[in-house]
Amino acid sequence: MKVKLFTAQTMNEAMAQVKHDLGRDAVILHTRRLRKGGFFGFFAKDMVEVMAALETAPKMQAAEKGMAPANTSVDIPSQNEARLSAIQFEMGHMRKMVERMLYQLPVGDTASSPLMELLVKNDVEPLIAADLINGIPNEKNSLVSNKNNGRKLLIERIMSYLQNIDGITIPPAGKKIVAFIGPTGVGKTTTIAKLAANFAIKEGYKVALVTADTYRIAAVEQLKTYADIIGIPLEIVYTPDDLKAALYRHGDKQLVLIDTAGRSPGNSQQLEELKELLAVDSCIETHLVLSANTKYKDAVEIVNKFSLCSPQKFLFTKIDESSNLGTILNLLYHFPTALSYITTGQNVPTDIELVDSNCLANMILRDL
Repeated sequence: MKVKLFTAQTMNEAMAQVKHDLGRDAVILHTRRLRKGGFFGFFAKDMVEVMAALETAPKMQAAEKGMAPANTSVDIPSQNEARLSAIQFEMGHMRKMVERMLYQLPVGDTASSPLMELLVKNDVEPLIAADLINGIPNEKNSLVSNKNNGRKLLIERIMSYLQNIDGITIPPAGKKIVAFIGPTGVGKTTTIAKLAANFAIKEGYKVALVTADTYRIAAVEQLKTYADIIGIPLEIVYTPDDLKAALYRHGDKQLVLIDTAGRSPGNSQQLEELKELLAVDSCIETHLVLSANTKYKDAVEIVNKFSLCSPQKFLFTKIDESSNLGTILNLLYHFPTALSYITTGQNVPTDIELVDSNCLANMILRDL
């Protein structure tokens, strides 16, 4: 296995280096941000570091392996699975070694650090947790003797990843079009109803709703009920041309909110259809709606697949249903993207708020 470390100013540049040197089959072992250069800590540049690996073992020919003739049944899937498991085990072991070297943590320190244990318990990736506690005293009694100082420092470091907050801003002239995309079951429809009520009733803007979620009759009926209560129009669209016509009809509105059908991250055809729908107007601002209780591995797949639609912001729902919020921090570490809103319950229109970095950091560390 060939392992190589790449450093660049941006993640795109680093990934380009990975593809150039190792090819498209390379596997990313870890990424991190760091500051390099400068003089006595001044004028250092923000950099991105990526460690990638490529399996270099040559494929053995059938004759060398002593394989049976073509008409003999061979259990190839089981061989491939065993090989894949071995590679995954090796990569996992290498990653742990790399993390210890990068953060200069002796082998036993990570397990014995209360701060590390707390962060990992809250689903923060070990790599990110090590970055956060780097330089904080690591004694076992640190939480007892210096609990407030340790928490304060951790809050400040977590907040550094939560600084890019950007909700829906309506321009003084013209209008704002916002679409909400994401997988099924994350609460897009209820979230849109909350935002519509707040902007129409509390702030007095002229708002229109558009739904492209024609796969679920219940979703259309639900949004229609909310629209009637709020006193705003609702348009139902089936095609990109329908959406274009609906936006034209509501050219006098200051805010148009678009509900889309939940899409499976594994269904490329559905995602292409969603991309075509959003392409009718280049001014559409797209929020990727994610549930806070989604497992981090699944959340990464969702973000990667929905990147086809170029979302500009993350919106997290079901904060109240998630016991651990480390997934939010993990995603922002690896996918630096603006945060817009979080939802904290089912009540319309109250249970939604613009992200507050201090409040969210405290929620991530609510067990400390």
